[in-house]
Amino acid sequence: MSRRSAAKQDSLELLLDTICNTFGGVLFIAILVVMLLQQTGQGVSAPPPPTIAPERLQEMSQRLTELTAELTRLDANRESQVAIVDSFASEEIRDLIQRRSELVTQIASLQVKASELLAQNAKRASRVEEERAENAKVKQDLEGALLEKQQTQTALENDRKNRTTEARLPVLRPPGARQEIGLVLRYGRLYLWHRYDQFHNKQGLNTDDFVVIGEEGGGILTTPKPTGGILLDGTESSKEAIRRLLTQFDSRTCYLVPIVRPDSYSAFSQFRDVALELGFNYRLMPTEANSPVYDRGGSATGVQ
Repeated sequence: MSRRSAAKQDSLELLLDTICNTFGGVLFIAILVVMLLQQTGQGVSAPPPPTIAPERLQEMSQRLTELTAELTRLDANRESQVAIVDSFASEEIRDLIQRRSELVTQIASLQVKASELLAQNAKRASRVEEERAENAKVKQDLEGALLEKQQTQTALENDRKNRTTEARLPVLRPPGARQEIGLVLRYGRLYLWHRYDQFHNKQGLNTDDFVVIGEEGGGILTTPKPTGGILLDGTESSKEAIRRLLTQFDSRTCYLVPIVRPDSYSAFSQFRDVALELGFNYRLMPTEANSPVYDRGGSATGVQ
């Protein structure tokens, strides 16, 4: 009885040694697989590893050969020990060993899957960072474009305001028996074309502001003096001078005919504002720079 007990105890110790050796070998293989997978995953996003010296590579190759031989020896010992266990161990112990072997295999498989998932997560994290950087750049470009758009709109609005002038126009109505008063806007100045008596009848050319330069078609050619007339500079003295010129006429019996040359288009609003203030109607006549204007003594069909 004691001899059989000693043999059984030796067999159990041998089985335990075999199990420990097998577990150590499997664990070593699992660690090696995990390290290789981690190096493979890092190679996706990390820079290429430094070049290994030939001596170091030869040493690692020799170490791998030794480990492979050791693993082969351990596998042979394991098979031998499994055979011994199958011969001497009880059914319960054999089931435990089989269950342990299955669990070790599952652990190794799970570790491989975990390494694969870690590598995939590393790739996804890298893509997320790239997309985040790209989104930040797109957002910055969008903010710059919106700011440029706002500045452009502001500049356009300011330009529009600078180019916009208020048009104050009287109502078009028939002249009736009203007397026509001719005025000329040139050189940024306002000229009264003719002289008038107290009844608003023409008394000839206003030679204070005009000079005769020739004759054409039975009439005389005239031009305003660059230093004559009323300077339309927007000052209060200029507006007062316009009022004095126009108040000699009755807005109920007279209407104004301003002949505006291109160099005085911008100054017309100053004359217009004073004329409307005094209650005058007018018929605007914009002309080209050198186009002639004839005074034939007729009346217009309408007054603006």
